[in-house]
Amino acid sequence: MSSTNNFSSRSGAGLLRPISDQELWPPASRISGRELSPVPFTPEAGRPVEADGAPLSKFGWRFREVLAQAQKVAVKDIDLGIIRLGEALNADTDRNLAGLSAPYVKRTEHGLVRQVRMTVNTPMLFPWLANGRALSKMGRTLGGSAKVITRAFDHPALSLPLMRTESADAVLSLVAAQRSILKLDSIASSEKSTVKRDRIDSIVQFGVLSPPDVVATQLVSPDGTAWVAEVAEGAQRLFSSLLAMDVIAERNVAHVATEAWFVDGYRRLRDLGPADLVRLEASLRYPSTAAAGYFPGPNIPRWIEQVAEKNPAAVAFQLMRTMEVNFIIGVEPDPVVMRGEANPVSETMQELIRSYHVNGKAKDQWGTAEVESLVAIEAIDDLHEFALITEAERSHWLGETSLPWNGEYLGTDGSPGNRLLSVARLMAALTVEGNFLASPEAPDVENGVIKGIVNRHLAENAVRVHPEERAKVAAAQAIAALEFSETGWESTVQPALHAAFRSAWFWNPKDEAGSDCWASLLPLPLGELAARAQAEREAHVATPEVAGPAQRAIAALGGIALMVNPGLLHSGTSLSRTGRGAGGQKQKVKASDPNVLLAKMVQSERGINQLEDAVAALVSGAATTTPQDRVTGEQLEDLWLRDLWLGAGIVDKTDNPSNAFYQRIRLLIDALELNYEEAEVLKTVTAGEILDLDHDGEDDEAVWTDSLYELIGISEESADKVLPLLQQLSEFFTTGKAYSRAAARAVR
Repeated sequence: MSSTNNFSSRSGAGLLRPISDQELWPPASRISGRELSPVPFTPEAGRPVEADGAPLSKFGWRFREVLAQAQKVAVKDIDLGIIRLGEALNADTDRNLAGLSAPYVKRTEHGLVRQVRMTVNTPMLFPWLANGRALSKMGRTLGGSAKVITRAFDHPALSLPLMRTESADAVLSLVAAQRSILKLDSIASSEKSTVKRDRIDSIVQFGVLSPPDVVATQLVSPDGTAWVAEVAEGAQRLFSSLLAMDVIAERNVAHVATEAWFVDGYRRLRDLGPADLVRLEASLRYPSTAAAGYFPGPNIPRWIEQVAEKNPAAVAFQLMRTMEVNFIIGVEPDPVVMRGEANPVSETMQELIRSYHVNGKAKDQWGTAEVESLVAIEAIDDLHEFALITEAERSHWLGETSLPWNGEYLGTDGSPGNRLLSVARLMAALTVEGNFLASPEAPDVENGVIKGIVNRHLAENAVRVHPEERAKVAAAQAIAALEFSETGWESTVQPALHAAFRSAWFWNPKDEAGSDCWASLLPLPLGELAARAQAEREAHVATPEVAGPAQRAIAALGGIALMVNPGLLHSGTSLSRTGRGAGGQKQKVKASDPNVLLAKMVQSERGINQLEDAVAALVSGAATTTPQDRVTGEQLEDLWLRDLWLGAGIVDKTDNPSNAFYQRIRLLIDALELNYEEAEVLKTVTAGEILDLDHDGEDDEAVWTDSLYELIGISEESADKVLPLLQQLSEFFTTGKAYSRAAARAVR
């Protein structure tokens, strides 16, 4: 081991800027008054022997008493595993006993959270495994190594959360995936973000100054259980501390939290026992590492003078190896607000987490995309819990498993076997008003449809309840199911999906004739669906604007196929939000949302054929191909389709003046609808969204959270110009409506 007095001899810590820059060295005075060595496990004399073979320590005994009081249960009813966890966390007995003597309450919108202030061993902490910020990317990052934990449940005996997992290895995979997603798994990845680099620098110099909320959570797997301390809010601070400690120690420091799980050559979840606590003290000193010399011997003043004063790495390591936390000892859901909630304790915990990160609840907000993914995942979990979707569908929609483009249309359990159908069902499940997946066992069933799943989660996360938001949520989650995350294609596909499915043409469960929901027809064989669509088109010759369920179903499948076809994406010709930049770069086309184009296509035999061929090109062959028009052989490209079906807004000449007049009125209404939808978007659009910037959830959150409409507004000149025009339009339609009524009376 290299000398701890020779700073230049250590290479690992030199990667941390504050330690390599003398002006930013943390002074030894910052560790004054701290406990500088791990607390040894010392069973208290005179106490009874517990079931695991040893009495509790002085801290453990008091911890159990306070926990029992907060839980309103007898001392004997407290699980011994959670007490041993508390003893493992204990990093300063005197301070923590004082903290246990002064519990306090934090209020949330859903109930009370009882806490005590504790100083704990940082490496013994876990992140909240159902992390909202990371969930949207978790499935793809895990790559099948473990299933995503998306929610907590209530412990059967204590008012604390419980999480179900596959195994101890799965837990380690989830933690590693979170660190990777947050780019805090290595110095190289964290250096790419100024915010992350600055946070690590600050923690190295000062430690964690803002105590995170930590809750004891029981992990349950088929082969064992374990109580762990999860950081419900503050994963960034935890991982930043662990990363800096890793660099200084030149090894993984967090292994001490799970070394007790390795038994007889394999890992399984189990609670800590007395022997584990004895070994833990030695493990926390990190023998045979660069950090071993950063702990004092019996003569603490001499160590501070000869080591800490001369080696800033020793001070930094001491600042980070322990952390003050708000340890949650009990949760009390509000009995009125949480009436009927299946897991009120866990939902109150989730509300505590939202209070730090969700718009309208706190300043340190999650990014818009992160909240959208959280809403989607919570809704998907509800759909699965109510048996409305299969386990296979849930797994694909979360991005855990991959589906081929050309897989079987439906699997043996009724789940989609190919990626296109699965994504179409996802979009329908999260956007259609009510839900076409309803079953009698699901709550809130009314006339055969389940209402409000997505809307409820939108409201809980302080997001406007509106079809626009449902479409945003669905489009954000579809990117994970499409496997387009971080491919560069998501910036084209996600806006297109959102723009199409925010329209009532899709989200209204019934068409104008009152037919059944189009989404229920998605699993039909492609040829049968196309034939039904053609039959509906022929039945609506007199009223072509009325699209039946099969017409809308094939429009949904074909539209998505045109948006996600790899060949079209590579060439930059996939169906886009408004024709490659609101009007087209190469030719003049009508810049309408995709649903306007799709509604026009299903009014024609040729258009339905094009949609059928777009689906077939994606799912029918050994490899995906680029769809072509049957008549001309032209590729079904965005601008070409818009020019064919929508043109540049110029009305075809006709011998019937009434038809020509109503075509012009229809185009005017289309334009007004499009402008209204654009105004709705502009109410909430942020600088990051309007500039199509890359967002990793970290850099300059104001760019992603502040509405430009509220910050900038509309200039007086612009408003004064437009308001009279809107008034004249209102008079135009009001007077026109009166003329229409008069004409109808004259005919009668």
